[in-house]
Amino acid sequence: MIVRIKVAFSAKEPLILPIHYNYIVQSFIYKNLSEEFSEFLHNQGFKLGSRSFKLFTFSRLLGRFEILQDNKIKIYSPFELIVSSPIERFIKDFASSLLKNNSLDLMGQGIEINGVSVLSELDKEKCKDGLFIKMLSPVVVYKTYLDDRGGKKTYYFNPREDEFAVLLRENLLKKAKLLNMVNEESLNFKIEPAFELDQKYCKIIKYKGTVIKGWMGVYKLFADFPLLRVAYDTGLGSKNSQGFGCFEVIGN
Repeated sequence: MIVRIKVAFSAKEPLILPIHYNYIVQSFIYKNLSEEFSEFLHNQGFKLGSRSFKLFTFSRLLGRFEILQDNKIKIYSPFELIVSSPIERFIKDFASSLLKNNSLDLMGQGIEINGVSVLSELDKEKCKDGLFIKMLSPVVVYKTYLDDRGGKKTYYFNPREDEFAVLLRENLLKKAKLLNMVNEESLNFKIEPAFELDQKYCKIIKYKGTVIKGWMGVYKLFADFPLLRVAYDTGLGSKNSQGFGCFEVIGN
């Protein structure tokens, strides 16, 4: 089954985008799904109780870039995007649409497809002793609570806080249950940052006016294979379909 693709793009001129471009890329993905499936994902998603999951994730735009003034970013051609989902229809829909469409653009700037590559799934045998992973988009772990005045507050956890791993595991178990990949709640899960906790790894991103805090970096991930597979296919943490939690395996 195809769960992950890498799309190679080119453009005649460097792209100029807002530095917080997650919503732009997400909209590009929705636009290049079949209309029926796109509306289902956008408006409904896959339900587990009161929760709804989109079950896809994507990387940042990968390539050479330059930060400009006025919160803009210049992305030079060529560049790439990695998209992952355990829903095969999603991957096939997206790849097929890209390859058929001759007039693609990001914020009105023309782009072309150089190729779509199928990336390999996780190898169970290579996961027994854990994996070193590198975030391709920030991993987001948070909890919302009511303050003394009854107002909603959101706290974003960093990788050294105990609840970071606890909440990641809870999120993965929900997605695994939704995918009928596991129904046990005793599955092992452990994550360790392989870097000093430096603010350069902390990314603050605005998504449709909401401020979101996530972490890049390299991590050692230990888990039973079903949870590793869910993490790889759907993304680690929350807000995956907004462009968070996508990672690549760099060693074991």
